[in-house]
Amino acid sequence: MTLMKRIGLYGGTFDPIHFGHLNLAIELMEKHRLDEVWFIPAQISPHKLDFHPVPVEHRMSMLNLAIEDIPQFFVKDFEHKRPPPSYTIHTLKEILNSQEVKASPHHFYLLMGEDSVLGFFRWHLPEEIIKMVPLLIATRLGQEIKKIDAHSEIYQAIQKGLSETRLIDISSTDVRHRLANSLYCGHLVPHKVLEYIAKNQLYTKLKC
Repeated sequence: MTLMKRIGLYGGTFDPIHFGHLNLAIELMEKHRLDEVWFIPAQISPHKLDFHPVPVEHRMSMLNLAIEDIPQFFVKDFEHKRPPPSYTIHTLKEILNSQEVKASPHHFYLLMGEDSVLGFFRWHLPEEIIKMVPLLIATRLGQEIKKIDAHSEIYQAIQKGLSETRLIDISSTDVRHRLANSLYCGHLVPHKVLEYIAKNQLYTKLKC
């Protein structure tokens, strides 16, 4: 009999992956005893249609380098295979309806940072998302999320998913600016990822 795994789904642009992303995933994995975390890079975020990240192939390669020493972490290409923009609910439906999952069901959770909470109410069909998977939200110690919407079911799902963690406050935008200006980023981004960025001459032009 196959044991049901507890799997965290962590979507985002990851442009580039940095220690803040990795810390969030590790903190939530350990706090909620997840067996695996799946990183799912978006083609184009529907919330950033005017922003064009580096090609998803590069971002997937950087993710694989960043997580290669963490056996519980995996990179999945669900959104890579679909035309953009990348909607979370479409990804969840694809995962939950896949033959692999139907053959061996798992418990899935949607991982996110507290900076995504305000925007979650504007996601595509958030009321359907919370019916499909529980939310796990990394929040700073002692941080409270005030009621920000009248939709009680979404608010309750957010409150239930709040998880006090240590957060490393790193901005991908700041990382891109530093890279574009040849500033040191070893304290922000894994060394192997920085080597890949240099080799492929990514972020040489300022990106916002």
